Amino acid sequence: MLSVVMLLLALPGCGADRTADAGPLEFDLDEAFALGGGQEATIKGENLVVRFSDVLEDSRCPKAVECFWTGEARIVVRVEDHGDPTSVEFNTNPAPGQNVQKATVGNHTIALWSLDPYPQTPDKVLDLEDYRATLLVQKP
Repeated sequence: MLSVVMLLLALPGCGADRTADAGPLEFDLDEAFALGGGQEATIKGENLVVRFSDVLEDSRCPKAVECFWTGEARIVVRVEDHGDPTSVEFNTNPAPGQNVQKATVGNHTIALWSLDPYPQTPDKVLDLEDYRATLLVQKP
């Protein structure tokens, strides 16, 4: 009977999003990581904070539509290098001169590997918190 009571007490915490309780996200250099919109992470031993702060545009062609242009997504990532804030804009536009998926801030390179979810239908608008940007921080 005691084990059943213990199990019932433990169930409310199962599957819950404990991100806020877990403290700040931390990752290593050369480790790809995903940030939800509005989330931030520190890079261990680097005094570097990375925050996925905004989606400026998401005009990528939805999977349910046939488009003549692939579209683009533009996001802003705020980077604090030793407390010095810088905003970096990434752009998934495949056109020459438009695609920006790598930026240098101080002595670090930040790369956008992917932006999810990919649009499924043209009428579904996503909130910032619905997005996940997969990033990689390296030293050149």
